[in-house]
Amino acid sequence: MKFLDKYFTKEPCNTGRQFELDWFRFVLIYRLAIVHVFVDATPPANLDVLGIPYYFDSVVGGVIGATRFMIVMGIGLSYTRHSAPKEVFRRGIKIGIIGIILNVFRYLIPSLIGYSITGDADKYITELPYLFFGNDILQFASLAMILMSLLLYLKLNPPKIMGISLVMSVIGTLFRSVDLHNNVLNVIAGHVIGIETVSGDPYIYSDFPLMIWFVFYAFGYLFGYYYQRLRDKEKFYRTVSPVCLVISVAFCIWEIIGGFGMMMGEGANVFYHMHTGEAIICIMACIGTMMIFWYVSKIIPQKLRKPIERVSRNVNTVYCIHWVLVWWVVDLLLYCVKGNCWLKPLPAYLLGLALSIASMLLAEVWNKFKIYCKRKKANEE
Repeated sequence: MKFLDKYFTKEPCNTGRQFELDWFRFVLIYRLAIVHVFVDATPPANLDVLGIPYYFDSVVGGVIGATRFMIVMGIGLSYTRHSAPKEVFRRGIKIGIIGIILNVFRYLIPSLIGYSITGDADKYITELPYLFFGNDILQFASLAMILMSLLLYLKLNPPKIMGISLVMSVIGTLFRSVDLHNNVLNVIAGHVIGIETVSGDPYIYSDFPLMIWFVFYAFGYLFGYYYQRLRDKEKFYRTVSPVCLVISVAFCIWEIIGGFGMMMGEGANVFYHMHTGEAIICIMACIGTMMIFWYVSKIIPQKLRKPIERVSRNVNTVYCIHWVLVWWVVDLLLYCVKGNCWLKPLPAYLLGLALSIASMLLAEVWNKFKIYCKRKKANEE
């Protein structure tokens, strides 16, 4: 189409690492520990009312948080040279295994230690099976990559994959907040559709059901495909992003004031069962705020660019490390010392910031250790 030719080239022209995307991913990574400290160190009821905890949970961790990790994951797939169906499938299996290992160190070990110290089964044992086998980002990423490998095997282009994801989102909207009245089935099905137990104990709520959340991964793949071919980034961020930003902000304010909807109105976990319209708003919010990262990336000193790129490359490692630190410090250490893990906003923020910095530093150490082991093995061979 001649219209599209004005804005996009036929062959990729924005190849290699794009610093504005690394900077975008870096800020997402930096906020991980802060968001999750607020979630774990705030009474659940306080996450549902307007205030600082609500902001970090539903806004920073929600509309401008979790959805963006899925989007940048899709962008990463469009840029990688390892995008063959078999490679994507193997990557999905690997991520799934990493998710299980993470849950051993994040949930299983600290929960058993906490129970042995406090004897508090309600805190450490009752929900342990559902935390361990439930669906978090890594479990979602595993399923999303496996599904994507199938779609790539069928040789579907990015627009068609996006179309399929929208159909999935609509179906996911129709089949959300479902209760199968069986705890095991609810946990298993929760990886695919939005599960919410209406009655009974324990309360099960699926966080990243594939049907609802695949649209963000698919959009990231579509966005990355066209971003590589974008003739003028400056024009894109000057024209498209502001419109998306205004519409998404207006919608979020409307939901907050109205106190309705799955994305903003009720806060906390309901965000994970958003409908298709809200998913589109989250995508628009991502495009809108990327404009800010684009302009800020231009003034970041050269000496800071390499560290930002390194953190961006280590996203999975930082994610795993930060969750282990949050659970061991907040849910184990604080709870065993205080009898609860509640913190006021300022201490929660400072603790989250400290754990965020520690996670990034430890990820760098782990990365260097892996490089050292590979070199040592190569020399021995």
